[in-house]
Amino acid sequence: MTNFTDSKNATHHWYPFLKYQEECNAAGKEATVNDWMRASGQLQNRIDFEEAKKAAEAEALKAKAASTQKGNLDN
Repeated sequence: MTNFTDSKNATHHWYPFLKYQEECNAAGKEATVNDWMRASGQLQNRIDFEEAKKAAEAEALKAKAASTQKGNLDN
């Protein structure tokens, strides 16, 4: 009889995560569903959004610094 709780031969929908979990354990790091979904590309839209948000925040800080510097030069 097959042991379906063994991730090496399991066929249920959590098999890919169990395999990822084993890889993380072997590498000595914690496996989370969020990290697995990011690593497997299932959260690509969210990753793209976060990167765009960081870029927009950086651009806003740069513009604010430039306007502050210009204001200081005018005085």
